[in-house]
Amino acid sequence: PNKKSLRVLFLSSDTGGGHRASATSLAQQFEALFPGSTYELCDIVQLDGPPPYNMLVKSYKHLSAHPHQWKLVYSVSNTRAYEMLADVHMKSAMERAVRKRIMEKAPDVVVSVHPLMTNVPVLACSNITKETGKHLPIFTVCTDLGSAHSMWFANGVEKLFVASEAIKGLAMQRGKVPEEKIVMSGLPIRYDFSVQATNMGERHSEGGREYQGV
Repeated sequence: PNKKSLRVLFLSSDTGGGHRASATSLAQQFEALFPGSTYELCDIVQLDGPPPYNMLVKSYKHLSAHPHQWKLVYSVSNTRAYEMLADVHMKSAMERAVRKRIMEKAPDVVVSVHPLMTNVPVLACSNITKETGKHLPIFTVCTDLGSAHSMWFANGVEKLFVASEAIKGLAMQRGKVPEEKIVMSGLPIRYDFSVQATNMGERHSEGGREYQGV
C-alpha cells in the first residue's frame, strides 16, 4: 500500500554540526519511506525561549572556544536541581509561544534532536492534542553516544531513540523514561552512507572487499 506523505517538524539548533546533520539524515529517510514528505527545521529556543536560552547559538560559539567555561556550564546545568529549575522556567516562559508556533506549522509529527527542545515541546504537543482532538506525536533522537545531558530525557515522548546502552541507562535513571519507550537505533547517518553500506554488505567478506576495491 502507498504510504502517506508526512509534514515533519524537526526541533534543533546550530550548536555544533551534529544536531542539524542528524535532522537532515532523518529527513532523507522520511522522504525515502514516505514519498512526498516535507520537513522543516526550527530552533524554538532561539525564537521563543527566555534569556539566557535564546542566546544559545551565540553562547555555544563562545563556550566552544573556551573549554573550561564549557565544562563548568555543562557540569552545573547537568544537575538535578538545575534540571528542575530549568524545566519550570522554560515551560512557564515559552510553552504557549511554542504551542502556537507548532500549530502554525501544522506538522504530522515532531522530532527533537536537541536536549533543550524536549520537555517544552512534549507539553506543547500534549496540549495541541487536547485542543484539536488529533494526536500529535513527538519523538526524541538523542545524538550523543557515550554520555548525554539529562535534559535529553523527557519521558512524555512517544519513543526515545538512543545509540548505546550507556545512554539507555541514563534515560531510565535520570529521565525515568520507561524501557518500552526506548529504541536502540544507533546514530542517524546520511542516506547515501546507508545505501553504500547495504550495497557493500559485510566489509570483510569477499563481496565486501571487492566492492571496496581491495
